[in-house]
Amino acid sequence: MEQALYDPEHGYYASGRVHIGKAGDFFTNVSVGKIYGKILALFFEELWEKMGQPEPFTIVEQGANDGRLALDILEAAEASSDFFKSIHYYIVEPFSIHQKKQQETLKQHQNVSWVKKIIELPEFEGLHFSNELLDAFPIDLLRWNGEEWLEQRIAAKAWVTLPIEQEELQSVAKKLPHNLAPEFLWEVRLGIVPWLQEIEVRMKRGIILIADYGYAGIDRFASYRAEGSIACYENHHRHDNPLEEVGKRDITAHVDFTDLAEKALQRNFEILGYSDQHHFLIGAAETWLRTFEGRSLTTAEQKEFRLLQTLLHPETMGRSFKFLGLGKKISTTAALSGFCYQRPGVAYLFGS
Repeated sequence: MEQALYDPEHGYYASGRVHIGKAGDFFTNVSVGKIYGKILALFFEELWEKMGQPEPFTIVEQGANDGRLALDILEAAEASSDFFKSIHYYIVEPFSIHQKKQQETLKQHQNVSWVKKIIELPEFEGLHFSNELLDAFPIDLLRWNGEEWLEQRIAAKAWVTLPIEQEELQSVAKKLPHNLAPEFLWEVRLGIVPWLQEIEVRMKRGIILIADYGYAGIDRFASYRAEGSIACYENHHRHDNPLEEVGKRDITAHVDFTDLAEKALQRNFEILGYSDQHHFLIGAAETWLRTFEGRSLTTAEQKEFRLLQTLLHPETMGRSFKFLGLGKKISTTAALSGFCYQRPGVAYLFGS
């Protein structure tokens, strides 16, 4: 995944080959329209208010692709002048080809800056946000043979199963169940810990908000996911073999939200909420939605509601996408709106 996605010349992401939307390889929430960015802006403004309206209020986006989500958020935030004036928007972008696209998209906004790495950020108060970032973090693979965990690797463009050599993977394997069916595949993201560490060092106060698809709690060991979750996408068609058309397809795997939450707790973050997209967006948008009670909707408002229904639909994005909120030095006396109706909830992360 590291080479296939991030090689500067041949990688699917790093080379700029990635295409999102109807004419691309896959859809995201951003593909639906501006409504996603609008609701996120409402949530971000609420966070700003609960934090005491810090100035500057830093929004860090990582995995911004062409910058459209940043544009949607900033355009929506302009409706609240005091909030908008406080925003300094940073995009973490290691690849110049994407940064150029983002700069073109956001050329009308002077409050946007770029860094190549998280560690280059100034210390900040606000939030770090990512939309479908972690699913593209490279994974290591472990396979249970009925007696022990082994490592599945790639050699000469073919899969091989060998004893685990890396100490970090050995530590992971020791904590995994031994009552699973033979050939059960387990995906490990060793990059999560250094990523959390980098954010924790730069964030003085605020939250990490992660939007992605994945597993949590007991679902991680369900029989239906015994072959793992690796998937490749090209022209909206799913392919299961990442060794084919390397560099020409997106490669992704579900996020282990329980593992992510456990590692965040070890870095002294607090778990603020864990919700599917349907309940997160309903909560975050509730105050805005109530402004329409008792009156007819304009044509533009009707369109926004149709787009919102796409994001909420339980058979599409509404249940498959999850939001995890991690807080640092944030008061939790009242839940943030996005997590006031959370399902399945924080308890589910840890198996209850």
